Amino acid sequence: MSLRISNYYWLVVSFIYGKVFHEKMSTEAMGFFRNLSYVGLGTFIATIFSFIFNVLSGRFLGPAEYGEFSLVQSVAMFLYIPMLMGSHASMVKYNSEKKEFHRQQKIISTTYILVFAQLFATILLYRLFEPEILRIFSISSTLLNLSIIFAILFVFYTLSTETLRSLHDMKKISILQPVFTIILLVSFLYFLNLNLRSSRSAIYSMYIAYGITSLITLPFIWRFIKLRFEREWFIKLTEYSCYAIMGGISYTLYSNTDKILINRYMQYEDVGIYLAYNYSFMTIILVFIVVFKTVFFPYASMCSNKRLLLKKINKIVKYIILMGFPITIFLGLIILKLYGEEYTYDLKLVLLFSLAGICISIDQLYEQLMNSTGVYGIKIVSFAEILITVVNIVLNILLIPKIGVEGAIIATIISYLILILIILSKIKYIYDFEI
Repeated sequence: MSLRISNYYWLVVSFIYGKVFHEKMSTEAMGFFRNLSYVGLGTFIATIFSFIFNVLSGRFLGPAEYGEFSLVQSVAMFLYIPMLMGSHASMVKYNSEKKEFHRQQKIISTTYILVFAQLFATILLYRLFEPEILRIFSISSTLLNLSIIFAILFVFYTLSTETLRSLHDMKKISILQPVFTIILLVSFLYFLNLNLRSSRSAIYSMYIAYGITSLITLPFIWRFIKLRFEREWFIKLTEYSCYAIMGGISYTLYSNTDKILINRYMQYEDVGIYLAYNYSFMTIILVFIVVFKTVFFPYASMCSNKRLLLKKINKIVKYIILMGFPITIFLGLIILKLYGEEYTYDLKLVLLFSLAGICISIDQLYEQLMNSTGVYGIKIVSFAEILITVVNIVLNILLIPKIGVEGAIIATIISYLILILIILSKIKYIYDFEI
């Protein structure tokens, strides 16, 4: 029975592939779609539990507490950057190029030693400069401590799962994704049962999910981790991560500055409403993009024919534009309704958040292809992201005090449109690229 279903699945995939790309599916393409199906299935199951968690969080906590939870997440996304310093990106880039055990062991071991050193140093710095950090984010000392713990656990989770990704172990990633969200939801329901109906219930649930999932990955990656620091790989990894970190900083700034500034100029409730619309109208399409890029980046790094990949990405973008917008609006309205009456319907926000989801998806596809070309490609993306980060922050500062939440999402749309245009103007480099 399972064999018959598998055969039908590949018939459908081959048919769609032929219609979209006008060619027969190759062995490489079959391998790519096999990994894509693993991650896709895992992400689909994970999204169901994540969806329940987010909707229940919004309904039971209310906009204010839900907004505080979102604020802790956003601050943590700033704090984790110097802890990780883009090391996970360089590890995936070089580790996925060749499936040689001793080479992979050297890369992973060097990366882990580097990250733990950065983590320790960063925590000390945060303690030394705590008053300044509190002023920058306009938060209490309690929320800062919660954010630091969140950042540390997020680093462990990212490092462990990205290690599996660098080893092309998509089956395990596909299993870990629903495991994470199941732990998250069960923990949250447990705290609700204890009548802990505040932002802490959601925050503690995230802690537990990150921690347990990270521990689960250890048996699968342990043989690659040794107390072995390779100077040669340190130099190579650091060179790539220097540009990856610029992109990481930029992404964190333009994806979290909006929430920080909404909190500064408005209230926790407004942050909660912003997060509810963000989740409702952007999550569905971004889930598909996350699935795709999880498999695509290691595959593209290994693939020598970047020209062919670019042509295929261009075709995928057309379908995202034509089909993504109406599907996003339809599903988003259903999700928003589930949040409850406290999250009021606003047509402008519906259209703006849906458009933002399309823009981010298109940008992510082209970015992953550029990054896979090596240092030169990631330089282009990193400098472009730095530029639009400045644009995004300026627009947020100008627009949020005047038009509120709408201003934040308009700033996001304009920033991503500029980023897409910059990458497209430079992408002709791909046609001349050969490994």
